[in-house]
Amino acid sequence: MSEVYVALYAPSSVQKLLEFVKTVYASPLLVPVIIKPYGAAAQVGVPEAYKLSYRLGKPLILLPEIKDLVDVLTCKQVYYLEESGALVSLPSIIKESEKKAIIISSGEQEPSPRELSVVSTVWPSEIPRGISPVAVAGILVYEISRSKQGQS
Repeated sequence: MSEVYVALYAPSSVQKLLEFVKTVYASPLLVPVIIKPYGAAAQVGVPEAYKLSYRLGKPLILLPEIKDLVDVLTCKQVYYLEESGALVSLPSIIKESEKKAIIISSGEQEPSPRELSVVSTVWPSEIPRGISPVAVAGILVYEISRSKQGQS
């Protein structure tokens, strides 16, 4: 499977940021990315997440903008999961292909239309609306791990 980044956009909650990173680390196939953290998440959460990543020997990426997924990490596909986005099947989002990123909104601050110009705004039809960002990350971890096992 090609490299897959799972990103949390603009968290301000330390707990949400740390739970997100721990959830993504449950899969050896995924790399967590934090985009534009602010408030306590930036001041306390990011250093705590880096301590966790160091202890586990796993990568953690911090980016200032969504476009850096394309410019810095060279992702060919970037999906922003938004409940009002186009309904698509989860397997079509996670299917094996080129390097990709899946962005989950923290629900605390939304990206500007300019930031979203480099992404496909979608919502997986299999995931109920109103579910927390950490729960969405958990579903992605499970489905990506399950799809990888099916390929073995």
